[in-house]
This record gives sequence, structure tokens and C-alpha cells, in this order.
Amino acid sequence: MKATILYRGGMHFEGETGSGHKLHFDSKPHGEPGEGPTPMETVLQAAAACSAMDVASILTKRRKTIDRFELEVEGERSEEHPKIFKTLHIIYRLWGPNIASEEAQKAVELSQNKYCSVLNMLKPTVKVTFGVEVNPV
Repeated sequence: MKATILYRGGMHFEGETGSGHKLHFDSKPHGEPGEGPTPMETVLQAAAACSAMDVASILTKRRKTIDRFELEVEGERSEEHPKIFKTLHIIYRLWGPNIASEEAQKAVELSQNKYCSVLNMLKPTVKVTFGVEVNPV
């Protein structure tokens, strides 16, 4: 796996993944518009997206219909440098006609404990918690 980062001025950087996808990163003062998310915001998003993909894959393989799926993730960072994440809390919200709460819970646990590379990379230093909400159609 490989990526490149190009300086675009100020605190704006453009990244390109090995697969050719471009991302913009920025670190403007709070309240000022930037050209992209901060690197720590992307870590938060990557953790949620990684786990979401696992859960969707697991439920789809179990022939569950996902009508809507959203995650809310919140991270608390250290006050001192390096301002790493101390905690992450993810809420998984699923809507589907044949998804039972127990099935969703099991899929999330498999992602959290086995499959999600991003979360499992963070877990040695970050306390990760989660909640699961199933909202039938």
C-alpha cells in the first residue's frame, strides 16, 4: 500500500492513494473554511467507515436487507501533545425489514473484535465503545 501527499499552500495538502483516489486535508483555525478535513477527522471517519463496511458485508451475506445504515462516531482527544484519541464511541443505526437486534449486535461485535483493521490498530491505545440501534421499516 502506498500514498503520496502534495503541499498546496497554507495548511492544505492533497493526498493520492495508490489506487488513484484523491483526498484533501487542511488544518485551518476553528471557524475558518478549509479545503478538506483535518487528518484526525479522517482517522475518525476511517474507523467508522471500516467498521460499517464489515457490518454491511456480514449482514448482506446473512441475507439481511439494509434499507438505511448510518454511524455516528465521536472521539475524545488528549489535552497534551500528541493529542491522540483517548476514546472513540460509535453508534450504529440500522433500518431493515428483517434485521433483528441480536443479529446487528453480533455483526458489530465481529467487526469490532476481528475484522476492522482501523479499529483494531487503534485499540491498543484507544478505548473503543459502541451502541447498536435497529429501527425496523
